[in-house]
Amino acid sequence: MKKVRKILVPYFGGKLPKKAEEEAFNRLEAGGELYLLHIFDEESTRSFRYMSGQRDESDLLKTAGESIKGLQEKEAEKYVEKVKSRAEKKNFNVSALYTSGDPAEETLKVADERSVQLIVVERLRDSVTSVFLGSEINRLKNDAPCDVITVKPEKGKT
Repeated sequence: MKKVRKILVPYFGGKLPKKAEEEAFNRLEAGGELYLLHIFDEESTRSFRYMSGQRDESDLLKTAGESIKGLQEKEAEKYVEKVKSRAEKKNFNVSALYTSGDPAEETLKVADERSVQLIVVERLRDSVTSVFLGSEINRLKNDAPCDVITVKPEKGKT
C-alpha cells in the first residue's frame, strides 16, 4: 500500500470516524498530515423547524441550532484530542477543521485547499449513510483532486 503525506477524513454530526481514522493512520507516511473535517449536522435544525411549523429563522431555532452545534463541536474536540495523542506516537500531525453545508461540497473544497492526496470516508451502516449517499460518493470520486476510499465501521458500531 502506497503511503501518502496528506489525508482528509470528513465526518458528519456526532458520528465519529474511528475506522476511517485507523485506515488513514495505515496510509499516512511519517510526518504526514491528517485533516479531520467535522461537518455540522444542520438536518436536526431543519427537522425541528419542520416539526414546530416555523418557517422563518426564529430566535428559538437559532438557539436550538447553536446548542446542537455546540454539543457536536465539544464531542468533536474531545475526539480530536484523542486522535492527536495517538498521532504523536506515530509522528503524524492532526488538524481539526469545522464547517457546515453540503458534505460533498465542503469535502471537495477542503481537499482542494489543503492539497490532500487521499480522502477516507467512513460508512455508518453497511450501505453509505444518507450524508454520503452513493451519488455523493460518486461525486467525491469523480470530482475530488485525489483518490477517495470508503471504509466500513466496526461491527455493532452503527
